[in-house]
Amino acid sequence: MFDEKVLCQNLKKYLAQSRVQQKELAVACGKTEGTISHWVDGRVSIPIKYIPVICEMLDITLYDLFGLPDPSLLSETERRVLNAYRKDEVFKLITDKVLYLS
Repeated sequence: MFDEKVLCQNLKKYLAQSRVQQKELAVACGKTEGTISHWVDGRVSIPIKYIPVICEMLDITLYDLFGLPDPSLLSETERRVLNAYRKDEVFKLITDKVLYLS
């Protein structure tokens, strides 16, 4: 599950960091500059079909936009631990206790 507030904050952040103006993003999405402003401010949800265009225009990944860790950056050990956590209920319970998640 993602946090829409984080999505809007990241859109605002990456727009500010890029040389892309809201007007250019609006043209690329076939929307008005006002619509883009509403997306950035979180007043209107960003329709999923525009996410790839946004990422391409801002030269960022989906992980960047959604504020999620990129799984391709995990080490082999981290990947194995994550897979074990997902598959093994006992491992999950122990890990949750160690991390004070339960």
